[in-house]
Parts: sequence; C-alpha cells; structure tokens
Amino acid sequence: MVFAEGRIPAPVHSMPHVSPPATAPGRNIRALFWSLAILLGLLQVWAHRFEVAPDGISYIEIARAGGPDFINGYWSPLYPFLLRLIFGIFPTSLYWESTVVHFANLAIFLLCLASFELFLRQLLLLRQAAPEFQGGDALFSVRSFWIAGYILFLWAGHFWVTPVWVTPDLLVASLAFLATAALLRGHRGAAGPMTFAWLGLVLALAYLAKTPMFLLAFVFLACAAALATHNAVANVSIAFALFLIIAAPFVFFLSSTKGRLTFGDSGKINYAEFVNGAPKYVHWQGKPPGTGIPAHPTREVLSDPPLYEFSTPLPGSYPPWHDPSYWYEGVQAHFSVKGQPLALYRTASAYFRIFSITGVLYAVLLAVLILKKSGKVSIAKFATPAWLIWVPAFAAVAMYALVHVEARFVGEFLLMLLISFLARVRSNPSEGKPWVPKVARIIVLAPAVAVLCAGVLDVSQIISSKPFEQWAVAQQLQKMGISAGSHVGYIGIGLDAYWAHLAQVGIVAEVPDSGRASFLQASAEEKNEVMRKFRDFGAIAVLTKFPDVARSTDSWQQIPGTRYFIWLLSTRVKPAAETRGK
Repeated sequence: MVFAEGRIPAPVHSMPHVSPPATAPGRNIRALFWSLAILLGLLQVWAHRFEVAPDGISYIEIARAGGPDFINGYWSPLYPFLLRLIFGIFPTSLYWESTVVHFANLAIFLLCLASFELFLRQLLLLRQAAPEFQGGDALFSVRSFWIAGYILFLWAGHFWVTPVWVTPDLLVASLAFLATAALLRGHRGAAGPMTFAWLGLVLALAYLAKTPMFLLAFVFLACAAALATHNAVANVSIAFALFLIIAAPFVFFLSSTKGRLTFGDSGKINYAEFVNGAPKYVHWQGKPPGTGIPAHPTREVLSDPPLYEFSTPLPGSYPPWHDPSYWYEGVQAHFSVKGQPLALYRTASAYFRIFSITGVLYAVLLAVLILKKSGKVSIAKFATPAWLIWVPAFAAVAMYALVHVEARFVGEFLLMLLISFLARVRSNPSEGKPWVPKVARIIVLAPAVAVLCAGVLDVSQIISSKPFEQWAVAQQLQKMGISAGSHVGYIGIGLDAYWAHLAQVGIVAEVPDSGRASFLQASAEEKNEVMRKFRDFGAIAVLTKFPDVARSTDSWQQIPGTRYFIWLLSTRVKPAAETRGK
C-alpha cells in the first residue's frame, strides 16, 4: 500500500498483478463473520426496537408524508425515501413501525458490511502491490487482516455507527466505503470510465443521504483527479457529470422552494448554533445579535415563563423539528473569534470520547507502538500520491471538528483511517516473527471482547422486556378521548415526543426546558394563564415528563406505567375571572 522512506515507487502500470483470490477472506471466515454480523445486528435492533431519536421521528414522518416533504432544507431525502419504500412493501401498524424501521436499518448495516468488504479488498490489493510488502513482511497476513477488519467493523457497528440510530448515517458509511474503494482502485491504475461513473453515482447518493457529503464529494473528485493514472480529465469529468445529473434536481427544487441558491441549510444552522451561540435546535428568535433576523420563527407568546406557539404552517407531530430550516430562515453563520476556539475545544473533547469508547483503540494502538519502539515493527510511509486516498477521511474529520461531532458522523472515516494504519505496519525481518500471534491476539481480542459484552447487554435488555413507554402514553391519550388529529401542549422540549407521532396528535405550543424553572416559580394565576394560552391555541391537554412540574399543582395526573403527566384543559383550567377573585 505504501513505500518505505528513501525508496522510489515503481510506476503503477508496472506493479505486479495480484490475483483476486490472494485478497479473499476465505469462504469459512466470510460465512462466520457474516453470520456474526446478522446475529449481533438482530440483537441490537430487537433490544432497541422501540427507540426512536428526535431525528428519526422527523425522517419517519417525512417518509409517511412523501411528496413535497422530501424537499426539506434540513433533512436529506434519500433515507426517508427508502423508508417510504419499506412502508409500502411492509404495511405496518404504528405499534410495529419503529421495529420495521430498525430492521430496515439492519439491512443497511449488512449493505454497509458488503461495502466495507470492497474497501478492504482494494486496500489489500494496494498493499500487496507495494514493494515493502512483496516479501510478506506485513504484520497481518491476508487471513488475519480480514479477521481484524471484520472484528473492528463489528466493534464500530456497535459503538460508532449503529443500526440503533434511525438516521442515514449507516447509509452514508456504506457509500463512503464505496467511494474510498474507487479511489484505491484508481491509484492502482485499475479504474476505467465505469469506475469513475460509479464514483459519481455513489457521491451523488451520499449527498442525497446527508447534506455535508455535498462538500466532501468535491474532495473525493479532486483526489480522484490527482490519483488517476491515465485519461484523468475524461474520467473525472464522467464522475462529475453523473454527480451533477443526480444531485442537481434536488438542488434546483430546494433552491426554488427557498427562493435562493442552496444545497441544504443544515451546515449553516449548526454553525450558527454551535459556534455563533444561536439557540440549539428550536426557538431561535434572532438572538444573540449578529445571528440574523428570523423570517418566520416560532411565535413567543409569553416571556415569563416563556411560551412558544407553532401550530402553523408546517405539519408533523412536532412542527419545529419537521423542517428546522423553515423556522431558522434568515440565520446568518459567521466566523467568531471567541466561538470557533470554543467549538474546537468541544469537538476535540468529543473526538477524545469517541476514541476512548470501551478503551479498545488504546489496546490496539499501544500494542503496535510498543512493538515499534522495540524495533520489531515499522510503519511504512505513504508515497505520493497514495496519501491522497485518505484526504477525504481527514477532510470529514476536520469539517465536523469546526462545528459539532458525534461518533455516528465520522465513524466510517475513523475506521478507514485505523484500518489503513494497521495495513501499513510491517515486521522487521531481522527480528523474527514469534511475537506476531501475540500482537494479533491483542489487536483482535480487545474489540472482540467489547463486542461480546455489548451483545450480552443486548440479550439482557431483550430478556428484561422493557415496556414501550411511548406507546403506553399514546394509548392512554386515546382512552382519555384525545383522538388522532387533536392538538396538545407540552412543558419541555418536544424533540423526543415519539408518543405524539404514535397518537397522531400535534404539539402546537410548549414551555421549553429553559422555562421550566420560571414555570415552577410562577403563581397559581400565572400557571393558569399559561394553560389558558395552550387552550387558546387549540390544545385539549398539556403533557410533561418532569415530576417537579407535576407536583407544582394538583391539576396534573400521571399517565399509568409511564414517567409522563397530563393536565386535561377541558376540565382543569379555571376561568380568568375566577382565578383573580381568589
């Protein structure tokens, strides 16, 4: 894959041919790890089948709505489009909806494994073509490299990019593996027009899966141009043209909807939130100064305690999260001398936590570094232009470092960098190799034990049979006469209110978490004034999951079997005149 310092690389066209069987994992190994991936994936999705994060609720509702809802400035269309196909093939009740979605994620997880195999095969071909490894001096044999790769993939699939999250991140990971495999193939001189056409298609789909991939697509294309050994301009033009043909219609319709040129607003909004200090996720009202003037924010009805109304014009069980780009229209992201260093500090801390999950990577890298210090191994250096293959991965890590990072955003890129590092480790022939099995065991067993423990935890969660709390809330609302299509209020942030989707009701106003303290300190008259406002907006009940809020007045009743409390407005709100008379 790389060349030792001081050596001159052989021309790509003169590199020795390596037959595909030399890079195959072996039928038994492949069958074993595919079986493990299916088993562990099944355990994961079944243990977490009722869990849907805020992003997932929006993706599901966009999938259900279809049509114009796919043209969304914040949520990309490919993942909800696939979910819509799944719902069409497997019609399901609302109770089983999250389970079907998680099984769809399992299918994407297996697609991701197949893409990872293509990446790993191309990486092995590149390594075997490099002069440093012609004598078989790699730390890992082909067989052991496949085993290590599979186990690290399963580890990353449990702790970095997992099928548990109802998001497009696994889909992006799969496409990133395919795009990097195309770069590897291009560097070996084995890429023709079809490979570049494939690269353009993959990058376009990645953009339609997640907006940040639009920028990374151009990094991939630039690296492909630099790596191409012949007909570079023609081949990269094919990739670029196919990317534009597929991506341009969405950019056109989105720009037409917004009345301005845009390929997606998620990056701008997140930068304004995490760097410029705008309120995160919901209820931006134009503060702090310098973040812009909102075109149509959620409507602040009361300031103390704060109450926001958002019943129109967007649909959804929680409209502020159905399309945040609508409510944040007018936001201005700008470089901040104070905010950017703070953001970098937060993301550096996040990367440290991502790297430190389960401690596995410390064991892997420590084993290699100890051997390197003892002189038993060396790390082969990248030769120009082989290092260009990893530029998109570094670009992704750097891009998210500027704003906000989570493991699911960068897991596939970090995994590829880790695997490429292990591929570069070569043994020093003069030292002999009796220690190789011990090193291999450390590098393989550490993530294997972590995955095994995670699987045991999934089994224990399945056995414990945790109740579907969100469904219990939805069912109780129906028993109370709050039928589908009704409006409710909320004290708290409704981002995770999957119960509202399941009950087919809409949250039309809320006192956010930031207003909880002032609500608790409010007088009985002020609390009733808040509830009257909820009722004026068409809400027939108000819910909360905060016990201290429920204890603040005897008007609340707990929903059986859940953490939630409800205040029925039709019978519990006192008229203003009656309240003042006391």
